[in-house]
Amino acid sequence: MNLPVNMWDGNFRRMSTVAEIENAIEQLSPTELSELSAWFEEYRRMIGASAEIFAMYDREEKSCRKRDAENCG
Repeated sequence: MNLPVNMWDGNFRRMSTVAEIENAIEQLSPTELSELSAWFEEYRRMIGASAEIFAMYDREEKSCRKRDAENCG
C-alpha cells in the first residue's frame, strides 16, 4: 500500500496532524483503504496485547514485592 506522501524540498516528511492523515486516507483507493483498515485492526490488537502483557508484569511485580515484604518481617 502506498500512502500519499507530503513532499518538502524533495525530502519525505511525516504527516504530523490528524487533518493531514485524514486527507491522505481520503485519497486512497477502495483496495488501499481495505488494506489500511486491516493493518489498523491488527495494530489495535497488538497494542491491546502489549498493554495486557505490561499489566501482567505489573501484577507479578506487585505480587513479588508483597511476598518479599512478608518474608522480610
